[in-house]
Amino acid sequence: MNSKFLKRAASLALSGLMLTSLMAGCGGGSSNPEPTNAPATQAPAASTDQGQQAEKKREDFTGKLIIAHFNKDESEPLIQTFKEAYPNVQVELQVTADTNGAYQTLITTALRSGQDVPDVFAAESAFVKRFVNLPDAYEDLSKFMSVDELKSKLVPYTVEIGTDDNGVVRALSHQATAAAVGYKREMAKKYFGTDDPEKIGELFSSAEKIVETGKKLVQESGGKAKLFPGMAELMRMYLGAREKGWVVDGKLTIDDKVKEFVKIAKQLRDAGAEGGMEAWTPQWSAAVEDDIHFAYAIPTWGIPWIIDVNQSEANKGKGNWGLAKAPAPYTWGGTWFGMYSKSPNKELAWEFIKFITLDEEQSVSWAKKSGDFISNRAAIEKLSTDPEMISKTINQNPYEFFGPMITGINGRIITQYDDQITNAFQDAMLSYLAGNTNEDQMWAQFKDQVRSDLGDQITVE
Repeated sequence: MNSKFLKRAASLALSGLMLTSLMAGCGGGSSNPEPTNAPATQAPAASTDQGQQAEKKREDFTGKLIIAHFNKDESEPLIQTFKEAYPNVQVELQVTADTNGAYQTLITTALRSGQDVPDVFAAESAFVKRFVNLPDAYEDLSKFMSVDELKSKLVPYTVEIGTDDNGVVRALSHQATAAAVGYKREMAKKYFGTDDPEKIGELFSSAEKIVETGKKLVQESGGKAKLFPGMAELMRMYLGAREKGWVVDGKLTIDDKVKEFVKIAKQLRDAGAEGGMEAWTPQWSAAVEDDIHFAYAIPTWGIPWIIDVNQSEANKGKGNWGLAKAPAPYTWGGTWFGMYSKSPNKELAWEFIKFITLDEEQSVSWAKKSGDFISNRAAIEKLSTDPEMISKTINQNPYEFFGPMITGINGRIITQYDDQITNAFQDAMLSYLAGNTNEDQMWAQFKDQVRSDLGDQITVE
């Protein structure tokens, strides 16, 4: 189906595949036959008990915490790390794969009934905005730490995405998933005379440059080489470059960058500079190792789980790839955690969220152990100068590369309607690029689909 183009497979690839020791899976929950969920002490007031929290030792925390997640492989190592640090806290991990929205349905049903709601429940980038805006779902985390302090300690866009439409922070992420242009160094040297990341970045610095670069590849290769395997790569970059999200003040909004993308995508398709592949298909994955398709959209987790996983053993760790700046900073994927607003265990819930996000020492350790790109700003700064963090895949330190750009990512453009609207846009675009419709018909098809899917929730003019 066309709508699989950049659907939930992309965000699930992050949620289930980003950790070095993990492989994407839908496994069942890890049930812990511990005592029932006995309340811990109530949440501390931010203004009075912060000093007490700082003095309390980890081994002094007791009680039981129930945590829900949509992916066993991502969640189990995180929970184990927390349990090792808090040996007297019992943790029950409940895992429900989000196949056909099963996890979202489970959490939403529990919230509506007020029964069996976990103390902490995760949300991925595809639906975190829905969860933070559900009534009586996530607690206001500014009760524990001010918004300004949270943004000073964590990558700001991750805090913005975990913020509801009224400006209340309700979920935090332990990950920062900035993204860039990943390119093949040998092709860069062959067709552009250099594989220097700065110079390659210039080739993608504007709409005109992107089209020019694509046409040069086609010309210099005798029609063999292409700039991207498919239009999804460039679309991912351009959606991240928007100033306005898909919905503003309750209305469908088409940012100028989206219109610019449509024109560039058509020019690249007409020039034969884009491969027409759908993301996550076998052909798209196989193209990672060819000498035809030059560049991919590569997020922080894409180094191991787009590049490495699709390379042969002979090519892994050879530094065959590089990272260059995209036309604008953008993000792709991530997992957020919030606590149930009526949980009897808010102290423990906050301790868990704080541990995986705000603890600098833990963040550094986790980054080295898992290969994850963390959201803790102090840890990012430390890792950016650590020679151990140089990736053998790209011959660059991802923390040094992504560090300067993460503060430029606009988390405010993410809305709870993005999945459905982006899928409708992709379907209309594919039909347009295939020559089945003209541009006016494409926009009409797009709006008609959004109106059909969301007409009772947003205005489509």
